[in-house]
Amino acid sequence: MANGDVGVEEKLMPLKKRRSLRVVVELTGKLKETITKMGGTEETLITKRTLTTTDVDKGQSHLSIPMSSLVTRSFMTSDEKEKIENRVKGDKEGGLTVEVIDPKLKVWELKMRRSHETGKTSSLYYLAYQWNHVVKANKFKQGDELQLWSFRSQQKLCLALVLLQGE
Repeated sequence: MANGDVGVEEKLMPLKKRRSLRVVVELTGKLKETITKMGGTEETLITKRTLTTTDVDKGQSHLSIPMSSLVTRSFMTSDEKEKIENRVKGDKEGGLTVEVIDPKLKVWELKMRRSHETGKTSSLYYLAYQWNHVVKANKFKQGDELQLWSFRSQQKLCLALVLLQGE
């Protein structure tokens, strides 16, 4: 496995079942070292997602994080939530700037925003600004499974992407 040192996986299940239940249960290896070098603490799994066509579409240029897919909602402070909530529509600079570690351990500066789509019952967070560069650098494609983790560096919200790969 290419990212074998990224996480510990469930190993007690038969192989066929493990493929559909691939879950990193804790961060280890080089990703953990990178987070530690950044002064990171409080690592928390936010969500596990299968990338959709929209997530890798250059025209969309964002990673959707549906509220319904969140494992926890307590990864942001009230100030961070307010910064995301108060973004004015059409404001390209608005949102919360977050450092994101990709699966190749490169750190990107992205914007986390929230969308309240009119007529829809669910809302979502999304990562934008330079997302297309992250997709290209990591060769993400539709169907790839990712976990999104949060952590704190000097009390600032940061994120890490873990690519879950088949055996």
